[in-house]
Amino acid sequence: MIVYNVEPYVEQSIKSVLDQTYKDIELIIVAGHGTDASEEICRRYAKLDPRIKLITGEAKGIADARNQGLAEVTGDWLGFVDSDDYIEPDMFRRMLDNMTKYDADISVCGRFYEYVGKTLSDSPAEPVVLDATQALSVTLGHEGFFLHCWDKLFSRKVFEGLHFRTDITVEDRIVVDRLLSSADRIVYDPTPMYHFRERKGSCSKKSGMVRKNVEANLLMEEFLTNEHPELANECNRFMLYEFITALQNELVSDEPDKEDIKEYTKKIAVLAGAKNPLIGRQLRIKTFMALYMPGLLKMYTKRAQARVSEELERFP
Repeated sequence: MIVYNVEPYVEQSIKSVLDQTYKDIELIIVAGHGTDASEEICRRYAKLDPRIKLITGEAKGIADARNQGLAEVTGDWLGFVDSDDYIEPDMFRRMLDNMTKYDADISVCGRFYEYVGKTLSDSPAEPVVLDATQALSVTLGHEGFFLHCWDKLFSRKVFEGLHFRTDITVEDRIVVDRLLSSADRIVYDPTPMYHFRERKGSCSKKSGMVRKNVEANLLMEEFLTNEHPELANECNRFMLYEFITALQNELVSDEPDKEDIKEYTKKIAVLAGAKNPLIGRQLRIKTFMALYMPGLLKMYTKRAQARVSEELERFP
């Protein structure tokens, strides 16, 4: 658990881990020196429960903090809980049972999406067992689960030789794709177990962050092209969708970068030129707007974002 300036949420997050029905847990907390009482809360809980291993120091980013935590792991399985989220009491027990039952290297659970006064969730279903190619296909299709760390339980062995890159902002994306690729079996149980708190503080739509997402996607594309050529169509569709999303976010940002807009538009044109049977009607319509009617795409994006903001209030 990485902790930095999350005072309103961190206590609930810590308690949700300590209160797991599976008790043989080591909670490694890496807390950066912040400006609120988050670190103090962590120290208090570390004194109360010997299962907590607390590491404190200067905040140097999520990737660096995760690497510090990885260096301290002693257990056979490894999970991540973001310090502004929380988990169901039987999440780790259920995920571990699935790993044992299906002899899997990675277990994935479903999610709750928490807004102020409203909760959305994935639909429960029977667990499915996937190989590496099938699991990566799920992530590329924007259906089921994605390349986050927090909704997964990993066998420690799949992390051998891997670390989080400190020079990349969206660091989980280019680690989890490699973890999935190295796994023999992945079990996906869509039953929601992890409560993801939607917050206003997300910077994913800011101009600079759009570029960081693009950089991570290009690294992921390079890896998949080399290691999983059988996913060429899935990767092409994913990158087209992501570049259109990057263009949309850049168009509606407070300070749009004209050069980035040109670059993303060129990328879209190249990706759209591939004959890909997986690209559906909706994505083709957005592609057309991106290439020939960017003003309309900007208006569509603003309206869509405004509609979501009216219906769903994010946490501070």
